[in-house]
Amino acid sequence: MRYANVDGVRAEAQPKVRGVCRSCGGEVISKCGAHVVWHWSHRSLTNCDHWWEAETEWHRRWKDRFHESWQEVILRDELSGEKHIADVRTGHGVVVEFQRSTIEPAEVAAREQFYQRMVWVIDGSKNEFDCVNFSNSRSGVNENAMARFRWSGRSKLFQRWHSTKPVFIDFGEDHGFWRICRFDPKSKEGVALLVDRDMFAAALIGAETDFSSGGGPASTF
Repeated sequence: MRYANVDGVRAEAQPKVRGVCRSCGGEVISKCGAHVVWHWSHRSLTNCDHWWEAETEWHRRWKDRFHESWQEVILRDELSGEKHIADVRTGHGVVVEFQRSTIEPAEVAAREQFYQRMVWVIDGSKNEFDCVNFSNSRSGVNENAMARFRWSGRSKLFQRWHSTKPVFIDFGEDHGFWRICRFDPKSKEGVALLVDRDMFAAALIGAETDFSSGGGPASTF
């Protein structure tokens, strides 16, 4: 995690410093090696939020598009007491989850149920073959920035994120940032919208939209 409490103050990891987890109250120690993103780690070698994944520079670059106070927001279900740390929760109540590792459909559904108003941003550049396959499988972009594609790769990328929540896949600088508007797991055909990353963040920051009106890849309306 990026933030912990040090002497009661929210702080980023610094070498040879210990802090307190803002979610569970457990002791955390700073991890500040030359080849890792500086972060806090629970001393007990456990993570109080099993939805949390190790952060990379990709996560940090995306999160830094949003105000520091919107990052790593702890949310709690008042009825069950369940707590989770949202990657970003805007001041307008929209959760943005930046996901790089593979998670099971049951966890996807659980997160969506917990967060309700949310947007997924997926790292599609983790596998370079996904980037190339997507570029090769899609049509040209039309006047509305839309493209059709037929997924022929062996990767389950699009099946894995077959959600009714808005899903954006970041294929890196060379292959673009795309909203997956529709995807049919049987035909493996879909429709994607090319999106400017800065405009995406600005729309969420300014509460221009939460992107829910367009649904996700599994939406039928």
